[in-house]
Amino acid sequence: MRTFRRILCPVDFSRVSVPAIELTLDLASQSGGQVLLFCAVPPPDADQSRQELERSAADQLRAIARKWLESHVPCEIVVRFGEPAASILDAEKELRVDAVVMATHGRTGAEYVTLGSVTERVVRESICPVITTRPH
Repeated sequence: MRTFRRILCPVDFSRVSVPAIELTLDLASQSGGQVLLFCAVPPPDADQSRQELERSAADQLRAIARKWLESHVPCEIVVRFGEPAASILDAEKELRVDAVVMATHGRTGAEYVTLGSVTERVVRESICPVITTRPH
């Protein structure tokens, strides 16, 4: 059986991310692994500072870690700036992860065409296994 020692879990702070966080916790617990809780932040606009955005995202990730992960598995907070799919793909290489666990919003039709799918792109281009979850 393959073990996942370093698991990247991208979150977008929506409730859709919860099943991915739960699955990541299960996988990390079973394999004695570490969770890399990840957020891709869009580049700041004129009214925002990069430091403020990074701090806000990191604070939200730390809150998620406290609630779901800290007392169970080792966890690291990772914030990157850029388009989500590209940021995830870059992080998985840079951080040398064994797997990515992420949620899919399940969009279809015109909504899918308009918004695209971060998860689909990561699944297609990833160099490691990608495990996807759907909303409850």
